[in-house]
Amino acid sequence: MPQPMTTYTQKFTVYRHDGDHRGLVKPGALLRYAQQIATVHAEAVGLTDEVYTATHTAFVLAKLALHVTRTPKVDEELTAVTQPEACKRAVNKRITRFLDAAGQEVAVVDSRWVLIDTEKRIILRKHPPEFQDFWASDVPFELPLKMQKPAPESCTSLGQRTAGYSYCDMNGHMNNTRYVDVICDALPWSVWDTAQLRDLRIFYHREVPRGESFALSCLQTEDNRWYFSGERDGKSAFEAEMIFG
Repeated sequence: MPQPMTTYTQKFTVYRHDGDHRGLVKPGALLRYAQQIATVHAEAVGLTDEVYTATHTAFVLAKLALHVTRTPKVDEELTAVTQPEACKRAVNKRITRFLDAAGQEVAVVDSRWVLIDTEKRIILRKHPPEFQDFWASDVPFELPLKMQKPAPESCTSLGQRTAGYSYCDMNGHMNNTRYVDVICDALPWSVWDTAQLRDLRIFYHREVPRGESFALSCLQTEDNRWYFSGERDGKSAFEAEMIFG
């Protein structure tokens, strides 16, 4: 039987295709690294695809926050250290830190996951026995997860976006990291030419299945702060906030 493994470490190289025009890692790439180490960690304790299939379950991301102290560069090797917290009120918190070669933290991700019943499409407050406590009972760290939400009528419409082939994952819907790619693409080039992302918060309200579209809107709420929202079939799909330094 797999043993508890409350912390997991893995190295990542910032590949050139993950870098932007300034040679800095893209925010979506950092989140994909965090998602990958979470998957590998879960598999290491026995939470495999076979377990999810047998229990008709899947972990989905409810919200996350990313804080960047220094934006890593292409070809830089990072050490990711991830630590999930045992389920509390149906939510699993997972903290993933990225360290540079000197051991200094350059970024941290605070992600909140829920386990759903894939047949009933409901959040499971009591997990199946296969999901015993592999994680730490408490991880005493968190990032701010509140965002400034402007009135919808004050936002500017940016048209429709579609969950195309490149954006979708094995679950048949738009992958959580790809929403960040979409909002990054929606920002003016002048932002990416002169500033660096310091904080990102995103709430996932409703999935976007493959091939379907959502209406994207945004508002620059302060000189360095942007709010985004996506709406599908009259209901909120996601909300996000980006703060630059």
